[in-house]
Amino acid sequence: MIFLMIWILGLFVGIITAIINPSIRTFSSYCQNLLFYQLTITLTLSGAISFIGHVFRSDMVAESIGWSKGSPFQKELGFALAGFALAGFLCIFYHREFWLAAIVLASPLYLLAGINHIWDVVKNKNYAPHNTWTILPDLMMPISWILLFLFSK
Repeated sequence: MIFLMIWILGLFVGIITAIINPSIRTFSSYCQNLLFYQLTITLTLSGAISFIGHVFRSDMVAESIGWSKGSPFQKELGFALAGFALAGFLCIFYHREFWLAAIVLASPLYLLAGINHIWDVVKNKNYAPHNTWTILPDLMMPISWILLFLFSK
């Protein structure tokens, strides 16, 4: 649920800033503005929160997803997500080419994690809250980043 709220927050801030900024009037500039906030807010916060959970609260997160506790791979996932948070933050200072790199870096993990969660629900009947609640944002975040990048200038 938190990741869906973070995605919505990124969209909300992007929409509000587009409304109050008179220079954002074309569809392309609107998409670029939304993408900026999706990367700097959504990617940064989702990466940071996931890093904290997978590294410092590993067993609790594993249990909430329906995974086995104690796997060192979960910490490794957390370390990669720290890199996503850093990439999202750096999108403040670097622009188009860096944004594309951040999207290319993060999108496969989120998209494939979403598919993996769906597979876990179907195959293993794993209806644990953090296995099912993350499906929507895992798919929506990268799809929105890719589409906004394609439609921005």
